[in-house]
This record gives sequence, structure tokens and C-alpha cells, in this order.
Amino acid sequence: MISEERAPWDGVGQWTSRRVARLRRTDEGWQVDGADRNGRWYPFDHLLAVPSLDEALPVLDDPRHAFWG
Repeated sequence: MISEERAPWDGVGQWTSRRVARLRRTDEGWQVDGADRNGRWYPFDHLLAVPSLDEALPVLDDPRHAFWG
């Protein structure tokens, strides 16, 4: 699982964590899933399963900012 950790904007309180993406191995290869605002996983439909992790990781830098928007 890939998550984003943030310090409180005003320096007071706890850090927050947000699920960003999940890379999972299937019979077809590596699949990238995104997380909705409630932290539930959904398949990232713009990438079919790819055979290697090296091919799946660049999807996290999606130019539409699907993960880091």
C-alpha cells in the first residue's frame, strides 16, 4: 500500500495518513488500485494488469493527478 503522510498545517496535533494506491499481484500481473475519499479500494481502470512492478509504478505519476490530486 502506498500512503501519504502529512504534518498538521499549523504544527499542532497529530500527523494524518491517507491511502493513495495499492499494487497487487493477480494471475494476469500487477494491478494498480486507487482509494476513494473513504479509503475504499477501486481498480484504476486506465491500466490493465502489467507483467512487472516496474511497469506499474509509473502509473502513480498519472498526468491527470488521479492519485495525488
